[in-house]
Amino acid sequence: MSLLDTLWDIFRKPKSVSIKDMPEISDKKVKEILKECNTGNKWVGDTTFKLVDTNNLIDFLSKNPVSKRKYITDFHDCDDFCYELMGDVSTWYPEGSFGMVWGNKAKNNEAHAWNFFINENNEIMYVEPQTDKIFAPSTEKVWIMII
Repeated sequence: MSLLDTLWDIFRKPKSVSIKDMPEISDKKVKEILKECNTGNKWVGDTTFKLVDTNNLIDFLSKNPVSKRKYITDFHDCDDFCYELMGDVSTWYPEGSFGMVWGNKAKNNEAHAWNFFINENNEIMYVEPQTDKIFAPSTEKVWIMII
């Protein structure tokens, strides 16, 4: 392994953040919850997940470097931020109900990619991976959700 690969691994590994033991949720329940986002396009990859404790995720996001990276149009843009955050969360909390969304932004109707999770109250919450902002769904137009 090269020095560059070693450095990459060190900086890509999610920082240690405790994970509160959370209840499991079935793929059937996940699909029911995703209906709230008005999309027929849902890809659910596992049969069970665990709910995500919002405070644990906030702590994780505060230590995760994805939002600090530079935005570069067409090379490191919204989908890249979204994929990177999903990968880091999957490493930190592999059974967590955390996924990605493709759709249109609420404000300007532009195409965009962001993340979502199902919290301790069985609610969908969105995460903007470029800023770590957590927000409730509003008027976004969702094309597809993948978890």
